[in-house]
Parts: sequence; C-alpha cells; structure tokens
Amino acid sequence: APGPVTPDHACSFTTDPSFCQSLLPSESLSNFYGYGQYLIKKSLQQSATFSSLINETIKDKAALSPRAAAALEDCLLLSELTTDFLVNSLSTLDSCDSTSLAEDQADLVHTLMSGIVTNQRTCLDALTQASFLQRGHKLYAPLMNGSQLYSVSLAMLTNSWAFKHRKAVDPGRKLLDDLRVGSDGAPHWVNRNIFHFAAGRRMALQTVGSVVVAQDGSGNYRTISEAIAAAPANDGSNGYYVINVKAGVYQEYVTIPKTKKYIMMVGDGMGKTIITGNRNVVDGSTTFNSATL
Repeated sequence: APGPVTPDHACSFTTDPSFCQSLLPSESLSNFYGYGQYLIKKSLQQSATFSSLINETIKDKAALSPRAAAALEDCLLLSELTTDFLVNSLSTLDSCDSTSLAEDQADLVHTLMSGIVTNQRTCLDALTQASFLQRGHKLYAPLMNGSQLYSVSLAMLTNSWAFKHRKAVDPGRKLLDDLRVGSDGAPHWVNRNIFHFAAGRRMALQTVGSVVVAQDGSGNYRTISEAIAAAPANDGSNGYYVINVKAGVYQEYVTIPKTKKYIMMVGDGMGKTIITGNRNVVDGSTTFNSATL
C-alpha cells in the first residue's frame, strides 16, 4: 500500500515543484492520491473564480471587440466544462481510496484532467488570437495560475499508486486486441443495460427513441440541429436516443449541449452524410467555434 510522503517530495514529481509546494500545506503528510484530491479541490475554487471573472468581463460588451467577445464566450463555456470535469474527477476519487480505485476509474479521471489542461490552452489561444489578453489584465493571472494548477494536479495523480498500476498499453498491439472483455465477449466499458450480447449474435442496441433527418423533408427533421434540440433528457439507463442522418451535405454547425446526453448519430456512410461549414479565424470566428460538430 502507498505510504505518506512529504509535500516537497511529492511536488518534485510534478511539472512545477515550486508552485506545487506553494499550494500544499507545509505541515501536511499524505500520499500522492491524497495530495491529488486536495489539489482538485483547489482547482474547483480556481475554476469558479475564473468563470466569475469572465462573466464580469463579458458584461462590459461596449468595451469589447466582436472577436474578443467571441473568445470570452468560448472561455466561459470551457471553464464551465472544466468545473464539470473537476466535479466528476473528485467524485470518482472520493468514492474509494488509492488501492481500490478501479482501472476504468483511473482512466476516466486521467482523461478528464487531461481535457481540463486542453480547455485552458484553447481558452488562452482564443484570447491571444483576439489580441485581448495582456499581462496585467484581470484574467491573465487566474488563467495562467489555473493552467499551472491543473497541470500540477494531473502530474500528482499520475504519480499515485492507483494510476501507476494501471495496465500498460503495448504500442505494438492492435487496439481491439488490447481491450479487456467480459464473459459475454463485450469490451469492459460497455454498459450492459444499453448493449446486449448473445453468443454468435451481433450486438443489440437499446434505444429510447429514434428520428430521421432528411433534407428532402421525408424524415422527422430537415436539419441535424433541429433533431438535437428535440432530443429528450436522457440519463442513459434505458438506452440511446438515435438520430439517423440521411445522405446529403448539411451546411450547419451542430452543437450538442452538455445536458443532452446519450445521443447517437448515424449517417448513411463515409462521403454520403457530410456536415460542413466555412467559419475561420480570418473572418472573425474563433478556432474553437470553427468545428462543424
């Protein structure tokens, strides 16, 4: 079982030891896992503060250029996602200790924390492209400190016993060969309440409903965005809400709100169902908002 280590020893394994030591109580004595939990709690406070500052800045729209306003909107969305990721990570870590954390749980937390680091970078890029963020601005220090804090938190957890003892992936093996499967032959991550397996039969998908999107009006909706907007609240316990998108070129920007979960979109095939757009930084859009889905 992992034993306690001093804060300075634990911080020596992170991306910024000095910054890490300034965050941990000097008199504390815990293991990497415990320090990681502590840092995620600090991260939640940081994320809330940053979101509040962005909201204050956006209110003064008269002082913002259109590009700066768009960049701040991106940062606000990313900050809210970061808060969600942190809450989920902390909930997972608090549900067990460093020796009982399952590999799937460790993978989830690692993915969420890595996503948070990416969120910060995306926000920074958007504000930089908008020529908005300068040293000394009230958002500058919180953004930079947040980036450091999230990176240190990820490094701390990565060095904990639970994360170091995850199954190593052999880069020489095919992905499907490396998937762990259950007694039914299905990958371990599959929700058995949604996907059903039987020997010698294909996987059956449980659904809570399905609709068809077709540009010619032969389906339930003409656009993908309309189908997304009509999707019901779904916790996934009874299956997916399936949106079948017929062949065609859909010129739209599809956004799936974080409250719309367990949606599955199925097209008619590669090169047949296409979602396209032409947003770009030169025309005033942010890179984050240039994605069509």
